[in-house]
Amino acid sequence: MTHDQLLAFLAVADAGAFTAAASTLHKSQPAVSKLVRNLEDELGLELFDRGSYRATLSDAGRLFRERAAAVIEQVEALKSFARELAGDVEPIVRLAVEAVTPLGSLMTILRAVGARFPAVRIELATERLTGAAAALQEERADLVIATRLGVASARVESAYLQSVRILPVARRDHPLATCGAPIPPALLRAHAQIVLRDSAQGSDAPSLNVLAGGLRWSVTDVTAKKDIILAGMGWGGLPEHVAESELAAGELVVLEVPEFEVDRMELFVLRRRDRPHGVVASALWDELKRWAAAAPANAGGGARRAPARGRRAGTRTHRPRRK
Repeated sequence: MTHDQLLAFLAVADAGAFTAAASTLHKSQPAVSKLVRNLEDELGLELFDRGSYRATLSDAGRLFRERAAAVIEQVEALKSFARELAGDVEPIVRLAVEAVTPLGSLMTILRAVGARFPAVRIELATERLTGAAAALQEERADLVIATRLGVASARVESAYLQSVRILPVARRDHPLATCGAPIPPALLRAHAQIVLRDSAQGSDAPSLNVLAGGLRWSVTDVTAKKDIILAGMGWGGLPEHVAESELAAGELVVLEVPEFEVDRMELFVLRRRDRPHGVVASALWDELKRWAAAAPANAGGGARRAPARGRRAGTRTHRPRRK
């Protein structure tokens, strides 16, 4: 059974005549008839009822047609995949994102790019703090979504993407949520601050908003950080979109921490200037920039100037009662 035999069989089945199928395949009518006859002989089946004027499928032919069409579709997909591997379309695109990045809109973009290039594998990695810059520098990522921490700007092309608001929070019955205001510095440092550990290997960069001299716990992902805070085992900064439902439900409250210096993380899409970019990586870059340009008020707050804390819908600043 050959590819040409299956193509000839399907062409005749679709056209209902050997002559019309021959025209479609750019072959002579005798050549198409021979391909189909050889296929029937090999299978031991009569695929067409030749007792009528038109080439009518037999019962066996109708069933065989379904399987044959599926085989041809798979073969064509495999040939397309091979052409992409042999051409300029890269087989893998690696994207690293800062852990605080809202993923909803990003998934929409990745789905669209994946539909355009179905044979390409997209690898998504989560990094923290300078980890994304390290992934770009070490060529473990083709594109990154991150802050500019640790980025050598001369070697990196960047485009502003969005702003993510970071809120210092604690469980509503945590001692820091029920003490007087302002929170005494000694009391603040006596309770564990939950911080994200930098994912860059051997990084000496300090974590954002980490209070010097205080008790701290380190975690490697935002979900674990939120779970620990929700368990009442510490306090720390969470992206607003991550804590939104718990803030609305009153499970978490926003603390007033003057030493909490960075209340917004500006995210950029970045890529290297000194290396070529494949077709898919370039398409992903363009889609990310187009999305950012079309939605200046992205999730997490596209405006770069932070609003007054506690004024934004969905959040509530906790003002501890005085004792």
